[in-house]
Amino acid sequence: MQDETARAVTAMQLLVAAADGEISTPETTQITNMCTFSPVFHAVGPDRTMDLAGDVVKELKAKGATEVFARSAAALSPKLRETAICFAIRTALADGVLEETEKKMLNTMGESLGLAEETFFKIFDVMVMMQRAPGG
Repeated sequence: MQDETARAVTAMQLLVAAADGEISTPETTQITNMCTFSPVFHAVGPDRTMDLAGDVVKELKAKGATEVFARSAAALSPKLRETAICFAIRTALADGVLEETEKKMLNTMGESLGLAEETFFKIFDVMVMMQRAPGG
């Protein structure tokens, strides 16, 4: 259960990171940072978290985003769906540029996860506040 939950949250991060065609260094750094401080990942530990992320990348290449998303969404409770979208939004904002493909992916994820639009935009607004650059 803990493995599948951690895998599902990681998948949401990686899905949005890969939406623009590559997973950038700032995105990878942000994912690592979030996993380090999240109770979702404390339950499985850092080594297992890295293994799960590698498994998700392999599955993305082999099966595609739709299948990875479906498996991940099914593994998450409504509250953890909110957590996963927080992580996904923060990942998308990590490099300072929200690409159109990332924006579309986030919107699709929010809708597909059944998040109320108001909730999605509250989460988005807070993540933007968290990711402001110095002088912003």
